[in-house]
Amino acid sequence: MGIGRGLANLSVTIIASMVLILLGIIYYMVTIWIIKVGAGWAGYSDVEGNMVVLTAGIVTAASMIGSAIQQ
Repeated sequence: MGIGRGLANLSVTIIASMVLILLGIIYYMVTIWIIKVGAGWAGYSDVEGNMVVLTAGIVTAASMIGSAIQQ
């Protein structure tokens, strides 16, 4: 019974990890879109892709760190 329970826990951990990775990717894509649209509204229509990706990475990392700090 111990091995079966361990395998069940392992499978739940793997599934939860895959879901969290998928949600992280979706959140990152939405953040990129929001930054691109916001830059367009602010009048910066020629924003380069590397700046958008960098900004989205910073925003995503800051939100993950902020959510980890909350108790």
